[in-house]
Amino acid sequence: MTRCRFSAGDDVWKQEVGSQMEIGVSNSGYRRVQLRCGADYMQVDVETDQEFGGVIYTRGSYHNRKPPCFLDPRAGRSFSLKFPLSQCQTKLDSEVYSNVVVVQHDDELIMPGDAAFTLECDFSRPRDITVSADLETGRPAVSSRISITDPDPAGKELPRHRRSTVSSESEAVSFSPDDVRPRKRRTEPSKDEL
Repeated sequence: MTRCRFSAGDDVWKQEVGSQMEIGVSNSGYRRVQLRCGADYMQVDVETDQEFGGVIYTRGSYHNRKPPCFLDPRAGRSFSLKFPLSQCQTKLDSEVYSNVVVVQHDDELIMPGDAAFTLECDFSRPRDITVSADLETGRPAVSSRISITDPDPAGKELPRHRRSTVSSESEAVSFSPDDVRPRKRRTEPSKDEL
């Protein structure tokens, strides 16, 4: 049982953390998250909308706090985490490698406003390898996906209708806050505005 003590002016109150606080999915704090799937690595590039001094890590790597699975930047807005497919709790299921990366704004606590992303590199597509006269081969066929998820490791899995996923039939894909469901509806100009 964890208790937090909050002070607001002269008022002091206690609350048991966990029983009433939900972290949930966040569509703020980041400007863009990009996944690049290499033949033997994943690289995630995170761009925050403000100066960031928290931590970025793969789920399950927080307590170890060691590269390449953990990044503790001092300041900045653009960060990169590159790790081998064989490390950092990366899962393999039928040629689909997956991992969860957490963007945590505080070095110690997961709080509302933090974000997490499920990253997938799918190598299950048929591979067309082109061999030319100089014996160059084509790159393996790969598709990539990013889905937003709850940064709380004890959080519930999102129901299918609330999952926000962006996919690409190439090795790179980007996710932004506009991709979080429910997506904002674009309003078309009315006849009077034209």
